[in-house]
Amino acid sequence: MYAIVTDGAITQTGTSVQRMFPNTSFSGTPDSAFKTANGIMDVVNAEQKDRAYYFVTQGSIALVGGVPTQQFTNTPMAVNDVSEVDEDGNPIYVQEWDADFDNGAGELAGKMVDTSVQRVARGLKYSKTNQVKAITNSLLAPDDWMVIRKAERAVDIPAATVTYRAAVLTEYERLKTAITAAADADALQAVMQAQNWPEIL
Repeated sequence: MYAIVTDGAITQTGTSVQRMFPNTSFSGTPDSAFKTANGIMDVVNAEQKDRAYYFVTQGSIALVGGVPTQQFTNTPMAVNDVSEVDEDGNPIYVQEWDADFDNGAGELAGKMVDTSVQRVARGLKYSKTNQVKAITNSLLAPDDWMVIRKAERAVDIPAATVTYRAAVLTEYERLKTAITAAADADALQAVMQAQNWPEIL
């Protein structure tokens, strides 16, 4: 992406110099001398945060420090569960089919009715907790048969396996506690980037 900067303002943007100068014949790729003479600059990107934790929307191209910069808005996702409400602030409830409902108008009986359970939009903590739980299960699963054998036939589990499984569970508990304590999307991202699982046996 390119921008033409004239007198400290962006006057035109485009994906190629040739399209920005349709009446100019180029024998090849426009050189740096042509770009400089015509105020053509490469557009750089402003910060885009991790889309696993942020809604990232593209904005306009603006001059930042004299450099044409593609702007982005980074809106953090909710980290905690949010009880859903309508535009008036009234709770939205989970619905279920009530086959016994009769509206008395001779129409088919039954309709969707509200339950007493309010709908909840799950936050990032919910999905990240499930993620580390799945990792824990996958790390423990290959040795689960040893635990079953121990319970059924009193065959000892090798010490290295006992130590490994304890380390996996310790890391799971540490991560679960840290996820719960995370105040915002940045803090939660830092927790997930600092996972420290033991080496697989």
